[in-house]
Amino acid sequence: MTNSDVYREVKTWKKPIHASRTLLARNYLKLLPNLEIIGITGSVGKTLTQNAIFSVLSQKYKVVVGSENLDPTFRIPQTILASKPWHQKLILEYGVEHPGDIGHYLNLVRPKIAVVTVIAPTHIKYFRGIEGVFEEKVKLVKALGKDGHVVLNADDPFVVRMANETQAKVWWYGRKAKSGVKISHFSQNLKGSKFRLHYNGQKASVSTKIIGKHQLTSAYAAATVGIICNLTLKQIAKGLSGARPPEHRLNLIVTKNARIIDDTYNASPKAAIESVNTLLDLGKRQKKIAVFGEMKDLGKFSQEAHELVGLKIAKSKIQSLVTIGKTASTIANVAQKNGFSGEITNLETTKDAIDKIKKIKTANSLILVKGSRHAHLERIVYGLLGKSTQVNCYHCGELE
Repeated sequence: MTNSDVYREVKTWKKPIHASRTLLARNYLKLLPNLEIIGITGSVGKTLTQNAIFSVLSQKYKVVVGSENLDPTFRIPQTILASKPWHQKLILEYGVEHPGDIGHYLNLVRPKIAVVTVIAPTHIKYFRGIEGVFEEKVKLVKALGKDGHVVLNADDPFVVRMANETQAKVWWYGRKAKSGVKISHFSQNLKGSKFRLHYNGQKASVSTKIIGKHQLTSAYAAATVGIICNLTLKQIAKGLSGARPPEHRLNLIVTKNARIIDDTYNASPKAAIESVNTLLDLGKRQKKIAVFGEMKDLGKFSQEAHELVGLKIAKSKIQSLVTIGKTASTIANVAQKNGFSGEITNLETTKDAIDKIKKIKTANSLILVKGSRHAHLERIVYGLLGKSTQVNCYHCGELE
């Protein structure tokens, strides 16, 4: 039985098609009894964690994974139907936007291994604050049986609470984890990042195109899943080195004419602040330009969330701040009131923003572009690169 509420944003005539595909996927999965399911949930970092786990496990197994830019309501059944009898591992992202989503996914497929990244205030317009987000996502952990494995982030207090909600074997990862994989010697530049893995007295080096120190959460999680699935540390390191960042999620683009951190796929307060940290840590001698659009689906917390980002920027060494739209202007106003010393510009459209950035950027500039996907700030990235825009519909997988 499917939950019809998950199709709330789908055109009426398409709903029976999606419901039928979901039912087909559920029955098809019964024909693949040896396929081990790995489910990932969390407020941020799910898709990067999915990609990292895929890259790691592919060193030893036949693995199937879904499209990055499709809502889990459609991606999960689509990925199941893409599985073949020779596949050994199936990685699924259990993303949540509304209460009841996890229950719908679990009715379709229950994982053997569950990974939780971070619990943060995302989509809280539809929940009772961050506690409501926790209550929804913990359902994945509760669904595991005694023969399952749950991989939890020891650095996140909400995720730590989940250890008491499962029968499965708990594996901890992160800086605060008392055992398991450790990471040291992290560094990053405009070519990517490097770090060292440690486990049971062994060590291995990783060199990757992925940037952002906070994104080590995904490396920790993927390495832990690799250990559960009996990979060697060298295999894990090779897999992590080959992991790719998801499109429009903290992508570093370096061309002759521009250096851009494209983080336009989505935005939450925590992710926005981490993206600013990454901007500041890269290119020490470069002019830093931050471009922000609205963070959506925050409900009554929206004002506070945008103020937090403004406070972060106010205390930074960013030289120019550009915001787009009325809601995002809160970031600019708070930054200005709290002593931001750089240039501030608030504009109405992405076209205006492209024109402005072209005027203020130099050959030495590093430009962060961050906002929710509904703000379509990828148009700014394409505009700065001289490319035509193509806007993807997250909910339907079609162009709009």
